[in-house]
Amino acid sequence: DVHNQVMRELIYRYGGYEVKTIGDSFFVAFPELTSAVRFALQLQTDMMQAPWPESLLLLPDGLQEFGPTGGLLWRGLRVRVGIHFGVAKVEVDRETLKADYYGPTINFAARVESKALGGQVLVSQPVLDRMGEDLRA
Repeated sequence: DVHNQVMRELIYRYGGYEVKTIGDSFFVAFPELTSAVRFALQLQTDMMQAPWPESLLLLPDGLQEFGPTGGLLWRGLRVRVGIHFGVAKVEVDRETLKADYYGPTINFAARVESKALGGQVLVSQPVLDRMGEDLRA
């Protein structure tokens, strides 16, 4: 499906690790905070430019939206992204044999993501503090 293809291409491009998926949500870890932020911003652009089926583009959640000056604001499905960083506990999942992350850092990251709306990238205060002016620009 288009959503998963766009996600996985960008995870690979930005050096991320797909920890797991839950429904249509992806849990992704990155070795560098800047890679996570770049991934999230590019994801929003690529989702807007993705080859969505025409039938999806006719649905209320897939319609094209334009701003007051006529520029394209959105097209297709919208994804929400939350970014947080910190130390997490890791162990191998016995079923998938892949690394799984857990602990307070992961729980907080999930809370950040849950506050974002479709089409938004929301970062925690520690991310904003670490990235500073790069994110404010």
